[in-house]
Amino acid sequence: MTPSRWLAIIVGTLVVAIAFWFAILTIPSNPIVGLLIFGAGLAFAMYSVAGFSRADDPFGTGFMAAITALGTAIALAIFAQALGMRGVLAVAPVAAIGIGGSRALAPTGDKSRNLARLAATAIAVAVAFFVFTVEITAYGLVAPLLPLPALGLADRLYDRGREVVAEE
Repeated sequence: MTPSRWLAIIVGTLVVAIAFWFAILTIPSNPIVGLLIFGAGLAFAMYSVAGFSRADDPFGTGFMAAITALGTAIALAIFAQALGMRGVLAVAPVAAIGIGGSRALAPTGDKSRNLARLAATAIAVAVAFFVFTVEITAYGLVAPLLPLPALGLADRLYDRGREVVAEE
């Protein structure tokens, strides 16, 4: 794992966490503005992850990651509202950050690496759902901090696994 990927994860986590926390503070008084704050922060986080991780085409990669993240968040929010499932709505931001981040974090072309990243996102979503069911305040503090570091750990485990397989 290169230092630029960890820098991308740290910067992206800071950007999305600040946006998430401002959105949580804003949503009770004006839900539309709160969702716009989170959406803009999510898009900026994906661009920063793509740029700081030194993707081949940071603007194109960041754009596709932002569209993927926003599409995931919107689809899960619609699904949650249609079924009345509060838990799905709670994990929608975590899933959006993780899925978008897996597209933004370089390198993006390896399918096995992307599968490991999606598995890490699923684990982060499960942890966020558990924290949400136990304590909502803790969820608000922890949720934006889970997905991108989970992607970094998945990359580290994937790289280490490839090193072990390559050893003779």
